Amino acid sequence: MAVVVCVLALAAVSHAATITSMCIRNCGQCKEMYGDYFHGQACAESCIMTQGVSIPDCNNPATFNRFLKRFI
Repeated sequence: MAVVVCVLALAAVSHAATITSMCIRNCGQCKEMYGDYFHGQACAESCIMTQGVSIPDCNNPATFNRFLKRFI
């Protein structure tokens, strides 16, 4: 029984690490594409806090437009 609990706990940690790395990777890619016009850190923090629900797609502005900076 203890082995099953340990395996389930490791699976949950692995899933969280996968989501975190996907968030950082996608937000980093958007930062490279849009440069100073993109809030990369805010993007990654938001993605991680929502547990990957809001993973940005750099080719779909609807998924990342709230992280764009406006320069006047």
